Amino acid sequence: MEPPPTETAPGPRRSLRGRVGRALLRGGKLFVAAVALYLLAALIGLIPVNNDFAPTADGVEVTVTSTEIHADLVLPLRNATMDWRPLLPAADFAGDTGRATRVAFGWGNKEFYVDTRTYADLKAGTVFRAMFWPSPTCVHVEMWDDDSRPAGARTVRLSHDQYRRLVDHVLGTFRRDAGGRFERIHPGAYGPTDAFYHAHGSYHAFNTCNCWVGRGLQAAGVRAGWFTPLPRTVSLYMPAPRAD
Repeated sequence: MEPPPTETAPGPRRSLRGRVGRALLRGGKLFVAAVALYLLAALIGLIPVNNDFAPTADGVEVTVTSTEIHADLVLPLRNATMDWRPLLPAADFAGDTGRATRVAFGWGNKEFYVDTRTYADLKAGTVFRAMFWPSPTCVHVEMWDDDSRPAGARTVRLSHDQYRRLVDHVLGTFRRDAGGRFERIHPGAYGPTDAFYHAHGSYHAFNTCNCWVGRGLQAAGVRAGWFTPLPRTVSLYMPAPRAD
């Protein structure tokens, strides 16, 4: 009778390949599970707060704009409650902002905002760091005139007390120098009527630009989802734009 064949121990290369494959499989499963939990949290976050909110008919008009990835707050440049001009002087902008009547504020990841001018400049590493690693932030400010109103923008009217709370939310985001001035980022602008400023806070998947807008609306008492990390969810409970 012939002796049974002996098993040959796997070589180091084959063994390493197997370990790497198993590690990648586990990592993939963990990533899918994390994304599923994140989307579940975002779905639960759609539950609204401030359900007793009622717009003020003759109040301060506030606009929320939202693209596929980012939301902005658009406020009056000046009114009886707040005049933004001393904090955002004309010298901070390369072009003429004399016709501006409103000012748009957007908070977000500094690397993504300042270094990614177009989608063609977008890098996978930038996206990964923005979403999975707490990172420095900035505020993007853009002066608007009466003709600036993107399609789909939603508006709501606030009392002056509600608007004051929204203003305080925006003011508290800016870093200031010893003289109380907003800390400008040099160089940094997309065009002649916008500018970047250093901001407080860290950006990550659970604290996105959309979360920042959502928290501002909540602070003002506006009906909004209690957790708004994803685009288009911030203004979900605001009146739909009127068809012109």
